[in-house]
Amino acid sequence: MSKVQVIVTGHGTFADGFKGALHLLASVPDNWSFVNFSEGMSDKQLQAKFETILGSDPKPTLFFTDLAGGTPYKVAATLASKNPQFAVVSGCNLGSLLESVFSDYDNADAYADAIIAASKQGTQKFTLDMPDNMATGSDDGI
Repeated sequence: MSKVQVIVTGHGTFADGFKGALHLLASVPDNWSFVNFSEGMSDKQLQAKFETILGSDPKPTLFFTDLAGGTPYKVAATLASKNPQFAVVSGCNLGSLLESVFSDYDNADAYADAIIAASKQGTQKFTLDMPDNMATGSDDGI
């Protein structure tokens, strides 16, 4: 298990959605937390939730947020600007989080770089690769 704690956060039920999906696919580590930014919640309330998780002696922490520039991202970035042990990523995917469950990191920055790389690698477009004889429109039959 990674020594870096993870806080997954985002608008609406983003965090709960990721938590549910991860529970179907793997065992979620004990040092992972999921914080929704619910309708009507202020940035101060969100920050208080983060600070409760972080405690008085924060460990290296990776914030996994839904959107760059959104409130969860801004609040996490504000905390990260005051603590060099924190890193913030946004826009990554379930595959990158799943891969990171099975990885071990001591450093939040290295963890952030790895999760971004895994997210890019896991983002793909489906293409239908047709055999050459099908692509030419040959109606020869067999």
